[in-house]
Amino acid sequence: MAYKLFKESEAGRRASIDQRYQRTYARVFIIRTDSSSYGPYYAGSHPSLPAIWSAHPEDALARCTSLDVQQDAGDALQWRVTANYAYYADQTSNASTGDPAVDNQQKGQDPVDRVQSPLSRPRDYQISTTSYKIATATACNTSTNAYTVPIVNSAGDPFLPPLETERGAATLTVGLNSSSEPSSAWIQSIGFVNSSSYTIGPYVIAAGLTKLDSVSAQRAFENNVAYWRWSLVFSYRPLGWAVVVMDAGKREKSAISGEMRNITMNGVPVSSPVPLNGSGFKLSRTLIEADPVGAYTYLTFHVYPRVAFPSL
Repeated sequence: MAYKLFKESEAGRRASIDQRYQRTYARVFIIRTDSSSYGPYYAGSHPSLPAIWSAHPEDALARCTSLDVQQDAGDALQWRVTANYAYYADQTSNASTGDPAVDNQQKGQDPVDRVQSPLSRPRDYQISTTSYKIATATACNTSTNAYTVPIVNSAGDPFLPPLETERGAATLTVGLNSSSEPSSAWIQSIGFVNSSSYTIGPYVIAAGLTKLDSVSAQRAFENNVAYWRWSLVFSYRPLGWAVVVMDAGKREKSAISGEMRNITMNGVPVSSPVPLNGSGFKLSRTLIEADPVGAYTYLTFHVYPRVAFPSL
């Protein structure tokens, strides 16, 4: 019991090209078996049929995206298998499962590198840029390209409310398949910043620059394999997540008792914060006039805790 006939039908060949110069092809193969007990699985598994993602014999840019198996009308032993080829494999695929967790995998990947087994597939990465607003006490020094110029008025006092600036950031999304759900270590890392250098796809990110925003996972079943489809979302800020503010206030320490007291001018408490020297005392006007840039003190606050993320 076996295959009795395999041949390509010249009458079934066809091709098309659209306005984007995307080409599609079809080839038809005749397969005959020696028993009507054989069904479409057997007919569509003939070893001489084109393999999925194999190149068209005349156009190496076109890849086989599907095999359509149909029985000849009135002949239980004969089958017609149509091999469909296309340039843009993801758009022309008709094998949608209706489950985005499955259908969105391996898109944009070279067909020769695509893997049938869900647990053997490489990770998927999506990268998008974004921006965020942040209050800033310093402006960029165009000579050094660093934020070192104090934002103060002509009298040396900081502006209230502080000025806001917009800075660039990125969102990195990782999709992966696993035989198990995300561990508690992943869940407990949500909202934390990386405590050490961390690699996400092609990027090696220094400590303190990326935050884990979310972890999601759902069950999927494909190719007789039950697995978990994960999605990990990271936010990256090249300038870090620390908050930097100018040391300023309306009170200062007493040099004698160390207790806090109002800062006064002509015997009247000041109505807005004035620069402090980093030790709790009002910044000397002499120091400000001598060094208008370096005299000010800035305080750094790490508002997000750090943790060692699980490895990807």
